[in-house]
Parts: sequence; C-alpha cells; structure tokens
Amino acid sequence: MARAGVTYHDVAKAAEAIKGQRQEPTVDRVREHLGTGSKSTIAPLLKRWRSDNGEVADISGLPNDLVEVVKAMHERVQQMADHRIEQARHEYEAFNKELRKELADSKNTIAQLTARQQDLDDQIARITEEKSLQGKSLEDTRVSLAKVESQRDEALARTSDLKESVSELKQENRDIRDHFEHYQQRTAEDRQQEREQFRVANQGLSDQIQDLQHRLAQAESRTSELFDANAQLQCNADELKQTNAILNSDLNGKKVDIQNLKHKLEEALTKYRDSQHKNEQLAENMAILTSQKADIDKQVAVFSQALEAAKAELKTTQDKVVFLADENKVILQEKAVIQGQFKQLQGSL
Repeated sequence: MARAGVTYHDVAKAAEAIKGQRQEPTVDRVREHLGTGSKSTIAPLLKRWRSDNGEVADISGLPNDLVEVVKAMHERVQQMADHRIEQARHEYEAFNKELRKELADSKNTIAQLTARQQDLDDQIARITEEKSLQGKSLEDTRVSLAKVESQRDEALARTSDLKESVSELKQENRDIRDHFEHYQQRTAEDRQQEREQFRVANQGLSDQIQDLQHRLAQAESRTSELFDANAQLQCNADELKQTNAILNSDLNGKKVDIQNLKHKLEEALTKYRDSQHKNEQLAENMAILTSQKADIDKQVAVFSQALEAAKAELKTTQDKVVFLADENKVILQEKAVIQGQFKQLQGSL
C-alpha cells in the first residue's frame, strides 16, 4: 500500500532526473532521490514509467528475457522481504503497543490495589484500635457497674438498717407514751418533772426522727440515682456489645476484600509475565526475519555476481563475433580479389 505523498508523478520525475545524470534509474536510486517511500511502493511505479517510456535497459547485448527474469526475481525477492519485514514490524509495533497498554493498565491496577490494600490496612488498624479502646471502655464500664452495684447494695443495707432503727424508735416512742400514761397519775410534781423530761426526750426523739427521715429520703434518692445509673450502664454495655459485633463483621468483610485484592494482584502479575514472554518471542521472530532478509540479500548478491559474469562472457563473445566479422570481411575481400583475378585469367585465355 502506497504511503501518502509518493505518487507516480514523483517517481517519474525522479527517474528522469537520475537518467539525466547518465545513471540507470533503479528502485534504490529513486528512493534515495525522493528521500521517502518503500521499495514495494516505488518498484511498480518505476516499472510503469519504464513501460510508458518504452525504455529497454542497455545490458550490453544481454538477452532481454534474462534481464527481465533477473530483474523480476530481484524485485519480487526484494518486495517479499520488504513486505515481510514491514508486516513483522507492524505486528511487532501493534503487539508492543498492546503490551505497553496492558502493562500500563496492570501498573495502574497494581497501584490501585496497593492503595486499596493500604487503605484497608489503615482501616483495620483503626478499627482494631477502636475495638481495643471500646473493649477497655467496656471493661471500665463493667468495673464501674460492679462498683455501683456494690454501692447500691450498701445503700440498700443502710436503708434497711435505717428502717429498723426508725421502727425501734417508734416502738420506743410507743413504750414511752405508755409509761407516760401510766405515771400520769403520780403527783403533780412528779408529773411535771416527768412531763418536762418527756418533753425534752420527745423533742430529742422528734429531732432524731426528722434526721432519720431526712437520711432515709437521701438514701432513697441515692438508690433511685444508682438504679438509673445502673440502667444507663447496662444500656451502654448493650450498645457496646452491638457495636463490637458490627465492628467484628466489618473486620471480617475487610479481610475477605484483602484476600480478593491479593488474588487480583497475583493474576495481574501473571498476565504481565505472559506479556513479557510474548514480547520476547516477537523479538526472536524479528531477529529470524532479519536473518532471512540477510540471506536473501546474499542470494541477490550471488545473482548479481552471476549477472556480471554473464555480462563479461557476453562481452567476450561479442568481441569474438566482431573479430570473426572483421576476418570474414578480409576473407570476402580476398575472395573478391581472387575472383577478379580468376575472371581476368579466364578472359586472357
């Protein structure tokens, strides 16, 4: 397929310029004169120019059939070699381009997988750290819960003791009232004295009762707070358990993703190695084709040497023919002289 820019007009103009320099227009000379184009493109155009101009190469009397056969063989061999080399080069460039693209894709995939793996490792480390902190927080919460439960039990025990103390004081108050009614019939002085004593004692008992009631209210309030704190801690413990379960599930999923990414990375590396192996095989095929072209060039050189030898032999033969023609002319001249002399002799007789 002709390259853009190399036309029949260009080839014809170059051939005429080469012929004007008293040189034989050949494919290599035309290509060198143009500075572009392949031999497979120039050869048919040069052949067309020769056909249009009715040019027959002067090979010093060498038969035209032999010259055409040798030229056709040389051009055909050259075209086959150029075509195979061009085809191999295109295949090599296309395959090399594809390999480079696959290599770039593989490198991008590897980079993405590496970045993804790094992100997953960071996430796992962060999740593990958060899990450790949450576990520590859960343990602290459990310790606090145990302490609160112990304080609650102590408060309940103290509340029970306070209730028993209040009950004893009420019983004592009833007993005192009974004694007060029993001794009410005593003398006025004794009653007055006892009434004063009872008032003082009753006032002290009232103060003790109020103080115990106040302490009981505080204990009940503290118990309610402890119950609320216990419920809140239990709720937090349940939430931490659920969060821990979710984190464990996410961690397992991340581990599976890491395994899948490692598998994809191994597949990409295997594909990259296969591509390198194919590239090496193509390079070997290119070397073989280059060697074959060198062999063909050697054969063409041998043919050229044979052609030169045939030209030399033909030149020798032509020289012999010229020499024999000159001798034939001399002989014919001598024959004509002898015939003239013979005729003169016949006339004189």
